[in-house]
Amino acid sequence: MAPVDLVIIVAYLGGVVAIGFWCRKRQKTTRHYFLAGRDLPWWAISGSIVATETSAITFISVPGLVYARGGNFTFLQLVFGYLIGRVVICLLFIPAYFRRNLLTIYELLRSRFGGSVRSLAASLFIIMRTIADGVRLLLTSVVMSTVWHAFLPKTDISTAAAISVICIGGVMLLFTTVGGMEAVIWTEIVHVGVYIIGAGAAIAILVHAIPGGLSGAIAAGSAASKFRLFDFSFDLTRPYVFWAGVIGGAFLNMSTHGPDQYMVQ
Repeated sequence: MAPVDLVIIVAYLGGVVAIGFWCRKRQKTTRHYFLAGRDLPWWAISGSIVATETSAITFISVPGLVYARGGNFTFLQLVFGYLIGRVVICLLFIPAYFRRNLLTIYELLRSRFGGSVRSLAASLFIIMRTIADGVRLLLTSVVMSTVWHAFLPKTDISTAAAISVICIGGVMLLFTTVGGMEAVIWTEIVHVGVYIIGAGAAIAILVHAIPGGLSGAIAAGSAASKFRLFDFSFDLTRPYVFWAGVIGGAFLNMSTHGPDQYMVQ
């Protein structure tokens, strides 16, 4: 690690906050705060969804999952279930939002099933999201604590992780609160760029380090069966098979993007 690395991290966090305050100037009504005026381009909203789903857990754990003994690309079979789930959401939920001019899924639940169901869904959402986001923030702090330790070797790892949680969590709360949905979307577009550039840089470095370059990497991966994508077996002891991915992925996606979601964009 070099001082320039720390400068980049601080500048990045500062830029995120700056985006939030820039978007704050455009907030005229509560509706604009929550829906970003509904005038953002489709590609920005799509990129925001991708960035939201690709959390620290995905970026850190999935490569380790594939790299581990017996790991391969069969984890990606979940994506086929995600596609089915999103088609169902587009057919059932999205039209209801526009017909009734709703802001959140909880308004739809109240009108269809009553206030008790709405309160239950909202409570479960807050509890589960608090737990899930806590895990994501913890994993991010593990990476950041490594950065702290590189510059301050005597710093305790747990202390560095706690400081990282406070810093990252504070920045996220600040830009989200002041900038609303518009700040969230544009910030996540920046995140997508960081993901793509970072992944590309990692691939280039790894390919350069592996004997034989790209062809050597492909040969090594093929020999270890790392490129296997489909598993059509009915073995219940296997964690990732096509049928589990399609069925489980569809219901998981309908849950996270249907009755359990943040806001209608």
